Amino acid sequence: MGSENPNATSLMLWLAQNGGNFHPSTEFSKITSGFTVIATELLPSDSTIVKIPFSLAITRNIATQALAQILKNHSALESWNERQCIASYLCFHHILNGESLNLRHRPYVNTLPTPEQLRTGLFLTPEERELFKGTNVFGAIQDREREWWSEWSQCRAVVARVNEEWAQALTWESYIASASHISSRAFPSTLLSKIPSLLSSPSTEPILLPGVDSLNHARGQPVSWVVTYPDELINIPEPCVSLVLHSPTAAGSEVFNNYGAKPNSELIIGYGFSLAENPDDTIILKIGGSGADTKKWEVGRSARGAEGLWAEILSLVAQDPSEEEVMYEDELDACSMLGDMIRVVIEKLPKPRRSLDPGRIRPEVIEMFRNYIEGQQNILDSLLEFVDAKEQAAIERARSQGVDIIIE
Repeated sequence: MGSENPNATSLMLWLAQNGGNFHPSTEFSKITSGFTVIATELLPSDSTIVKIPFSLAITRNIATQALAQILKNHSALESWNERQCIASYLCFHHILNGESLNLRHRPYVNTLPTPEQLRTGLFLTPEERELFKGTNVFGAIQDREREWWSEWSQCRAVVARVNEEWAQALTWESYIASASHISSRAFPSTLLSKIPSLLSSPSTEPILLPGVDSLNHARGQPVSWVVTYPDELINIPEPCVSLVLHSPTAAGSEVFNNYGAKPNSELIIGYGFSLAENPDDTIILKIGGSGADTKKWEVGRSARGAEGLWAEILSLVAQDPSEEEVMYEDELDACSMLGDMIRVVIEKLPKPRRSLDPGRIRPEVIEMFRNYIEGQQNILDSLLEFVDAKEQAAIERARSQGVDIIIE
C-alpha cells in the first residue's frame, strides 16, 4: 500500500510494525475531510482489505489506563463515560505532542480529520445550523451540544487539578472533534468477540479500530468481519480482526465499508454527510406531555412504522377504550387528529431553497440539508396518504352500517 502523505505513511508503517496491514493493492488518497482508501488495481471478491490485532484497538480500558498514568489519578476517571475517556485520550496525543509513552496511537490520531475538516452537527456554523430549524436534526444538535459541554467541563476540571496548562489545551473544539471522531468511527466492542457482531447491547462499549475506520460508507456494500485467533495452523501472536469485501473493486475506485442502515439525520449529526433519497430515512414524531411523558414514534418512507403511531392515536381518541372493536367514529377522529399533527409538522419544516450562497453555507452542507429535507417531506407525504387510506376505510365501514359520511 502506497501513499505520498506522511501521516498516512506513518499509519501504514505503525500498523505493519504492530501486526496489522492493508491490502497491498490499496492506497490513501487525500480529500477535504481526511483520507479515502483507493484500489490501485482490481480487488477481486472476498479480498481482505485491512487487518489489525486486538491490541491496537482503542477501548475505554486502554484510554483510562493511559490517562490514569498521565494524571496520576484513577479514581477521578471512574465517573467518566466511554466517550469522555476515549475523547480525552485522543486529545492528550495533541496536548503532550508525543511526549508520553502512554500515548501509543499518535500515528493514527494524526490521520484523523481536523476540526476545520469536520462537518458533523456540532461543526456546522450558526447559519448552517439555522437551516435545520424546525426539524428533528436542529433539536438533536442542541441536545448533543448540552450533553457534550457537560462532559467536557467535567473532564477539564479533573485535568485542571493536575495541570492548568493541560486544561487550557483541552479546549471545547478539541473535545468535540475527538467526540465526533468517536461518533463517526466507533465500532461496538462485540466486534472483538469470537463471533464478531455489529449489534449493540447494554454491555457494548464503543471502540476505535485504527486503519479499519479509514473506509467510507456505501449503503448495501457486502462486507464481513472476520476474527482470527492463533492456533497450530495460523501463526500470529494475538487475535486479529479483518474486514473482507465480497464484491470486486475496480482499479482507481474507492474501497468502501458498510456502516449499516442509517437515516440522514444520524449521518448528518454524527458522520457529517448524507445520502440522496436515502431509503433508511426516518422522522421522529412526539405525542403526549413533556419530558418522560412524551412518547416518540419513528416513521420511515412509505409510512413504514406508522401502524404503531396510528394505534397510539386511536387509544387517545377512543370513546370506550375497553371495547374490542374500534368504532368508525373513533377512526375518523384519529384521522383528523393525526392529519392535523402531520400538517403542523409540514408547516414547520424548512422549505427547500433553490439558491443558497456557497460563500456563506458550505456546498457539502447545502447537499446535506437538501437530502435531509427531501426525505422528511417524502415521509410526511406518505403519512398523509396513510391517513387518507384510514379515513376512506372508516367511511366504508360507516356506509356498511347504513351511515353516509361526507368529508368536506
